[in-house]
Amino acid sequence: MIINFIKKIPGALWCADIFNSIIIIIKYSIGVNVETQDERADPNDPEWVNNPWAIVFKKRSDYAKKYSIDKDVLDLCCGTGWTTNEIGTVCKSVVGVDYSERTIQSASNKYIDHKISFIKMNALSLKFPDKYFDTVVSMEAIEHFTEDDGQKFISQAYRVLKKGGIFIGSTPETENQNPIKLRALRKIDPFHLFLYSKSMLESSLSRYFNNVQVIPQKEGWLLFIAEK
Repeated sequence: MIINFIKKIPGALWCADIFNSIIIIIKYSIGVNVETQDERADPNDPEWVNNPWAIVFKKRSDYAKKYSIDKDVLDLCCGTGWTTNEIGTVCKSVVGVDYSERTIQSASNKYIDHKISFIKMNALSLKFPDKYFDTVVSMEAIEHFTEDDGQKFISQAYRVLKKGGIFIGSTPETENQNPIKLRALRKIDPFHLFLYSKSMLESSLSRYFNNVQVIPQKEGWLLFIAEK
């Protein structure tokens, strides 16, 4: 009842959000009860058992698989390779790329299938020919680049897609772009270099793609689907 009352006060939630952000900044600055999020998660690891975010990973991979059936697919910034492997169950072929040689080696050793390959590569300078893939997947990756590099990231996805191809991915939803809020989020996850609101992501994708959908998810992330 108190929370509902507070919600009716103009600006109350905004003030509460900023106050909470300041507390987070202080905690992470002095190192009290803090934890940095794992950027290369594998839902099959025992530590993810009963973790609600494991369900989110599955949800994201299901979206990716929907647009990967019998397709040649690129999984950009593939991390542990878990999503790449999931895509491999339905696609014609899938290539997972990541800048980390150790990560690529680990994924290559773990996921062995004739349809799946892993290559160390810079997502901002892909070595594939133009119009090479039917689908490009990129789950929780674009936020790891600066705003300018994010545009390069999108342009590379566009370049390697065939006409009519789909670029599908996800990123955290950050509607509150207050600098204090953003600083707090970067304290929690210092690997996130630029965070998007729904409208910001739509605008960035629309610079290259004509048909763009950005769909907020209840867990606090954005699903995007862009057709070339």
